[in-house]
Amino acid sequence: MLNIISFNSIDFFIFFLIVFFLYWIIPQKTKNLILLIASYVFYASWSFKLLALVFISTYIDYFCGLAINSSNKESKRKFFLITSVLVNLGLLGFFKYYNFFTQNLITLLNSIGLNLNFTSLNIILPIGISFYTFQTLSYTIDIYRRKILPTRNIIDFSLFVVYFPQLVAGPIERAKELIPKIKETKYFKNIEFKKGTYLIVYGLFKKVVIADSIAVIVDSIFSSTNPTGTSVLIAAYAFAIQIYCDFSGYSNMARGLSYFFGIKLETNFILPYFAKNPSDFWKRWHITLSSWVKDYIYIPLGGRNSILFGTTSLFITMFLMGLWHGAAWNFVLWGIFWFALIMIYRIINEILPKFNLLRRRIFRYFSNIILILIMFHLTCYSWIIFRSQSLNQIVIFTSALLSGIDFSLFLDFEYFKVYLFGLFLLVYMIFQSFHKDLLFITKKDFVWQITFYLILFFLFIESGEIVSTPFIYFQF
Repeated sequence: MLNIISFNSIDFFIFFLIVFFLYWIIPQKTKNLILLIASYVFYASWSFKLLALVFISTYIDYFCGLAINSSNKESKRKFFLITSVLVNLGLLGFFKYYNFFTQNLITLLNSIGLNLNFTSLNIILPIGISFYTFQTLSYTIDIYRRKILPTRNIIDFSLFVVYFPQLVAGPIERAKELIPKIKETKYFKNIEFKKGTYLIVYGLFKKVVIADSIAVIVDSIFSSTNPTGTSVLIAAYAFAIQIYCDFSGYSNMARGLSYFFGIKLETNFILPYFAKNPSDFWKRWHITLSSWVKDYIYIPLGGRNSILFGTTSLFITMFLMGLWHGAAWNFVLWGIFWFALIMIYRIINEILPKFNLLRRRIFRYFSNIILILIMFHLTCYSWIIFRSQSLNQIVIFTSALLSGIDFSLFLDFEYFKVYLFGLFLLVYMIFQSFHKDLLFITKKDFVWQITFYLILFFLFIESGEIVSTPFIYFQF
C-alpha cells in the first residue's frame, strides 16, 4: 500500500504532483470532483474499510442539513440536529473511547464489589476522525442556528468534509468559510506560489528536521524510570519544541498545499509561545479547535453569563478539550490543568487592580518578556502531563523537577540540537512578531529569501541522520 497519508513521504509528493497537474488541466466544473476523488484515494490509502465512516458522516450531515433548513416546525429541526449530533458523536465515541470508558467502569464497579466484566475490543482509531467530526458537526449546528444555508451540491459538501490537505489533522474549517472557497472559480494565474512553496518547505523542515530530530531526545528521557530534575526540564523544553514543530509543521504544509489548489485555509498557529497568559495561549495554539469549543461548547453552556456558569462552563470545556486529545487520564488532567491556570490568571487580574500602589511600584517592572517567560514555562510543564504515559509518570517527573536542577548538566553535548533549534525558532519568531506577519519572508527581496532557505539547508545538514516519525496529532 502506498504511503500517501503522510505529507513527509515520497509517495505523497508524487500523489500531490499528479493531482495538481490533473486539477489545472481539466475544465472548471470538474475540478472539485477531481479533488474529491483524490481525497478519497488519500484516505483509502490508509484504510479503505474505514473510509465508510467518512461516507456516513458526510451523507448524514448532508441530508440533515437540508432537512433542518426545510423544516418549519422547531421539533423537526431539533430532531434532525440531534440525529446529526448523535451519529457523529456516536461514531467518535465508539471508536475513540469505548475501551477507555469500559475499562474504567470495570475498575469502578470492582472497587465497590460488583464483579462485572466487559470485553475489550480491538478497535482501530480512524485517522482524522476527531477533526472531520467536529468540522462536519459545525455545519449542521450552524444551519440550525440559521447562520448558514445548506449546500445542495453533494460534491462540494463532500469535499468540505474530506478535503485531503486538512483532513487528517486540521485546521478544523467552518462551512461558512471553506465551502464558498470550494465553490468559487479557480484561475491558475491567481495561485500564490510563493506563499504555498514557503509554507510547504518550512512546514516540512519543522517536521522532518526539527521535530523528528528532537523526538529521539524526548523519547529517551520519557522512557527513563528514574529521571533527574535536569533531564525532566530539558525534556519539557524539547517536547515543547517537538510538538510545536510537528503540529504547526503539518498545518503549514496543509495550508501550503491548499494554496496550490486556489483554496486558502485558516491559520492554526500564531506564535503560541509568545503568549502572556493562558487565554492568550489558546488564541494562538490550535486556533481552529479552541475557537470551535468556544462557539459550540463554552458559550452555549453559559460561559459568558454568571461567574458560576462561566466557571462550570470553562471546566467542562477544558475537560472535554483534554479528552478530545485522547482516551487517557493524562489528557483529562492536562485539560484540568489548563482550566486551573485560566482561573488563577482570572483571579490575579481581579485582585491586582485593588492594589494600585503595589501594582505601580512592583508590577510595572514585570515586562512582557517576563510574562511570556512565565507562561512559556507553565506551558512546558503542561506538556509533561500531555506527553506522560500514565498518572504515575506525571508524579515521578514532577517530583524529579522539584528535587532540584543541576544547570551544569545543560552543557551536555547530547542536548545540542535542542538549543540549536530552539535558538533558531526564537530568532525567527521574533522576526515574525516584529513584522506582524507570519509570511513576511515571502514579501522580502531575493537576498532575504535565499538567506532564509540557506539557513534551513545548513540546519538540515547539521541535524545529521534523522529517523522519520508519524505526525503526533495523527493519533488524535
